[in-house]
Parts: sequence; structure tokens; C-alpha cells
Amino acid sequence: MHTIPSPTLEALESLELPTPPRVLLAFLQAVGRDNASIDEIAELVRREPSLTARILTVANSAAFHADGPLRSLKQSMQVLGLRTLHSIAACLAVREAFASVPGPRAGDLDGFWRHSIFVAELAQSIATETGRVDAEEAYLAGLLHDVGELLLLGGLGARYGALLTEAGAEQALVPLEQAALATDHAAVGAWLIDRWRLPSFMADAVLLHHHQLQDVAEADALTRVLWVAHTCVGLAASDAPDVADFEAIGQLVGLPSKLLARLYGQAQASVTALATALGVTNAGTGSSLPAWRPAPEPATARDVSRDGLRDTVSSMAALQPLQHELASADSEPVLLNAARESARLLFGVRDVVFLLRQGADASLAPLLLPGQPPQLQQLRLSLQPGTAGACGRAALANRICSTFETGPAGPLAVADMQLARALGAEGLLCVPMAAAGAVQGVMVCPVGRLQAERLEQRLALLGSFAGVLAGHLQSWRTLRERDRERQVVTADRLRLRERQVAHEVSNPLGIIKNYLQIVRRKLPDSLQLGEELTVLHEEIDRVARIVCQLGDLPAEPAVDAVAGLVSLNTVAESLRALYGEPLFGRRGIQLVLDLQTPLAPTRADHDHVRQMLLNLWKNAAEALPPGARVTTSTSDHIHRDGRVYTQLSVTDNGPGLPDEVMRELFKPLGAERRPGHGGLGLSIVQALATRLEGHVSCQSLPGRGASFFVLLPQAVAPVTDAKAAP
Repeated sequence: MHTIPSPTLEALESLELPTPPRVLLAFLQAVGRDNASIDEIAELVRREPSLTARILTVANSAAFHADGPLRSLKQSMQVLGLRTLHSIAACLAVREAFASVPGPRAGDLDGFWRHSIFVAELAQSIATETGRVDAEEAYLAGLLHDVGELLLLGGLGARYGALLTEAGAEQALVPLEQAALATDHAAVGAWLIDRWRLPSFMADAVLLHHHQLQDVAEADALTRVLWVAHTCVGLAASDAPDVADFEAIGQLVGLPSKLLARLYGQAQASVTALATALGVTNAGTGSSLPAWRPAPEPATARDVSRDGLRDTVSSMAALQPLQHELASADSEPVLLNAARESARLLFGVRDVVFLLRQGADASLAPLLLPGQPPQLQQLRLSLQPGTAGACGRAALANRICSTFETGPAGPLAVADMQLARALGAEGLLCVPMAAAGAVQGVMVCPVGRLQAERLEQRLALLGSFAGVLAGHLQSWRTLRERDRERQVVTADRLRLRERQVAHEVSNPLGIIKNYLQIVRRKLPDSLQLGEELTVLHEEIDRVARIVCQLGDLPAEPAVDAVAGLVSLNTVAESLRALYGEPLFGRRGIQLVLDLQTPLAPTRADHDHVRQMLLNLWKNAAEALPPGARVTTSTSDHIHRDGRVYTQLSVTDNGPGLPDEVMRELFKPLGAERRPGHGGLGLSIVQALATRLEGHVSCQSLPGRGASFFVLLPQAVAPVTDAKAAP
């Protein structure tokens, strides 16, 4: 197991990875084009180790990798999407353009870049040739094998820069790192990859790439491929590598020395061509290490006004991508999650927590985001003066506060301590989110003491960041409240209109019902239409009840509805008498009833059952061609999830339903999807079945028809013949 000393680990947490400006510019331009494609951008990013590491880190963060770890660069970029990639590019470009800390400048990373690409190209070729390792995974391992150097340079700055200058070449760097830092860049690179939780030996391959041949002889295939590629590229230090130099190295991956030498030459030619295309020259030290050239001290006194102007412009530019990202959010969690990722990119702060003010209550509560500890939901931070910790002081005084303010021995408030422990942090930096003078909440940054000291240089930008977020949060809540008010007004208007419609429709229904009674009295008994007239009378009553429910008018409940007992056989027979001819007969479709007798009663609402069967029939009649057959059957004692049901099924011998229809089967269709039809029948069937504590399902195969099954609670307990639900 490799360990990294705590001070070094804390410095690495900010993930400050130097990136060449020319690469950032090309990346920003690529993601900003309207016709940009993920393939094109991935091809650009895969040539730059620091950018690749950053994108893999964000994609494998809690906010994005809900379906598992991502070890493919293209897959990671697809998960992030162009909008997030644009935000990453903008944040990095702004930070590079306005960086005030002396560090690497243009051209400093050229040697490092050539070495990383060389190892990546060769590792990919070896993996392809041997067929034992995924070529893309081998390329990423080669590209990132020295990313620890960038992490240490970004985290430790001049302290590590001095080691790079002293080493001069990679072979001398590891002993210097171990002596000065008690760790090395291979261990740091492995630490970063371990954080992605990949189901891969990539972290081990990076950790062991400086070990001796005998150490890796029994290692996994990826580790051996990377070791061979890195060692072969190290031969470039000699003027002209001999084929014999490749003999022992090639045996580690089962490649003849001549073939390995040829792959080496092809990779070298590829890197040279790529460097020429990107304008990377051979000028410089010729070392594969990042070059450290501290910026010279200014000869004149600092211009405070100019510095203030630069800081203001820097803040404006840095917050522009945040504004763009937050403006497109459609909910509070999406808004805050976008802010969390932007804070990670701009300030190197991991897993920011947002405490939001709870209405009129004098307390703060976290809004939990993906990947954050679930116990945070139980926290409530008091805003009573005298009892609040750093988080409370930030909200009450509207100023940035830190748990380090009281000094090393100062006690933490219990709420601050629990929050820091849950986030695995030494302390907290608490930034108030205020807009229009009102504090909406607190942005809590989990930090160590060293990182808190570094962020002191950027407190003004942090405050502006939180202010922008608070403004968007307030605007979003205002819009949401307006939407609610509009919805209430619209709902009131709709209810009034429904009552008006219900009132107007109930009058002609009553007249029709009265005329049916007159017709019944005038018809001679010899016609034997009493049953049909009774069914028609019941249907008018059912329609009247539906209309009354629509208008919230009181309706007389049916006897069956009060009793809650329904015979599915009776429902099917009565509806066939009324609808068999107009729905099916006139269309040339055969309607068959296959009813089980005797049948246990169903506990349900009589009108709801009739409405479900009628919708299923109507749906079948409209979809089937002449000559088709529709069979309606009933059965009882169907067991599902420990309950007993009666079953009503409607089966046809039509063409069946395609997969795309099955996926959206019970969702309402827009009127434009089926002109002349409401498109609501099956969604109504499902809603009614759910209301009756039942279930509805469908089985269909192309060319073999479709079957709909409605399960409703059975009213009689005894079970004589248990069947399985379809």
C-alpha cells in the first residue's frame, strides 16, 4: 500500500493541474462551436494529460457516475455533455488567464507533453499487438502515468518546482521526491486514479511504472504493458537505441525485440507528426519533466488600482460560465449541483455543501446532492446568536467565516464538527449566499488548514461566486412562486369551466333519460327490448356521474358502488348488448365472450369497471382491421404479491404492438398523435385500476396480437384453484 503524507495530500486536494494555454484555447473553441461533436473533442482532449485527468475526475465524481465508474474518456465526456464541458473549459481558461501565482508559462510543459504522448501511443500499440489489454485503457494509463508531477506542481508550487529543476531528468526525480516529500509522483498519480474507483489495474500500473523489471514480472497485463512502454521511451535518452536493448523488455509482454522496436519507431513518428501539427517545438531543456520558471519579481512598486481592476475583471470573467450554467437549471438540486461542480473547477474545493435557510425558522438545513453523506439530512444548524458556529456566524453576519478563526486549539461548535466529520475534512470555510441584502443560505467548503490559507487569496471571488448563486436561487424561487400562483389561477378557471360544462350537460342527459322511460312504456312487450333499454339507462346514469364528478357536483352513488361488489361477467354481458354492434359488428370484427362461471365477485366500483372495459374495447375496435377477433374473458383466484384477484382480459388476433408503442403504452397521447381521438383510453384504464388497488398489464408479440389483463381485488376469500398472474 502506498501512503502520502498528510501535508502533501492536503495540498493535492485542490487538484491544481497546470494545462498549456494553447490546449485550453483549442478546447474552449471546440466546445463552443455549434456543430461540435463528442468524438472531435475527445480526440483533442486525449492528447493532453492534465485535461484528461480533470475530465475523468469530474465524470467519476458523485454528481455524475450514478451508473458506475467511467474509465473511457469518450464515455466520460458523453456523460458530462457539451454544456458541462463548456463550463469546464471556460473555468480553466479564466483561471489560467488570470493566474497570479508564479508558475509554469507557455512552453514549460512541452517536454512533459511529448513524453506522455509517446508513452501513451506506444502502450496503445503494444496492447493492440498483444491483445491482452484494452487499447483505450492502455492509452489512458500511458497518458496519465506522470500526472502526479502536475498534481505536485500545482499543489506545492515552488517547493516542487525546485525539485524538478534539481532533478533535470526523470530518472533522478523519484529519489529527490522521496527524500523531500516522503512520497513520489507515481504514488500521487495512483492516488488520483484510485479516487475514480475504476474496476481496473490502472492505478497499480501508474504506481509501479518506475519499479524494477523483477518487481513487475508477475504483475497484471496492464501494469506490464505500461512498464514496457515507459521503459522503451526512456531509451530515447540514448542517441540511437539498439534492437538488443528491446530484448529483455519485450519478453515481459511476449513481443520479439524487432517488433517492439518497430512499434517504438511508429509511436515516435506519430508523436513528431502530432507535435508539428500542434506547433510544439523541440526548444527547451529536452527533459520530460515539467519545467519550472518562476515569474520574475516586478521591478517597480505594485499598482494597487491596477491590481484591483485586474481582480475585478478576473471575477467577472470567472463567474461568466457560472452564470451561463445556472441560468439553464430547472430545479434547486440541478442549480446547486451545477454550482458545486463549478466550485470544484474554479477553487479546487471538493464536495461543497449548501445549507439553505428554512423559511421563517431560525435554522439552516442542507439540500442533499448526489454522492453526499445521507446523514447530512438530519442536521439542523441553529441561527440563534451565541449558539451558532462558523456556519451560523456566516449567515447571521453575512461574512465569510472559517472554523480555523479561533486558532489551532479553539473548540469547534458541535454542528460544525459533525458537518466536518461527515465530509471527512479538517475544517470548514463558510461563505454566505446573499442576494438583495437577504442571506439565502451558506455555501460550506470542506477544507484543510493549508487549503483554507490558500483560499484567503480568493475570498473576494468566493464571495462573488456565492452571491451569483444566491441571486439565481432567489430568481428561481420567485419564478417558481409565480408559476404556482398562475397554476392556482388556471386551476380555478378550469374548475369553473368544468362546473359550467357539467351543469349544461346534465340537463340534456336528464331529458334523454325521461324520453327513454316514455319509449319503454310505449313499446309493445313483444319486442323484448327491456334489457337493452335497461343497459342504456345505466350508461346514461354512468355518464351523468362522470360529468358530476368533473364539476364537483354531488351525485347519487350506485347501489353496486355502495356495496363494492361487482360481477365482471354481468359487466361484460351488459356492455356487449349495448356496444357489441356499434363498436365491433359494423366494423366486421367478431366479439367473443369467454366468461368463467361461477365467478367470484370483485370488490370495486361498478362504473369504474365498466369504464375500463369500454376503453379497452374501444381501443381494440379502432386498431383492428375487418375480420379480426376480440375475446373477452374472466377468471378468479389469481394470486399476486400475496393478494387474490379476479381477472378481466381482452385479447385480439391483430398485428400486435411495436416495441416503441409498448414502452409508452399507458401514457396519454397528444391529440396530434391520433387525430380524432383523445389518446387517453389506456392511461384512464391504468389510473382506474390503480385507484381500485388493482393492476393492468399488456403482452404483445409482432404478428400475434395483444392481450390486456386487468386484476381487481377479489371479494371472496376461499381459494380452490390458484392460478398465476400473467
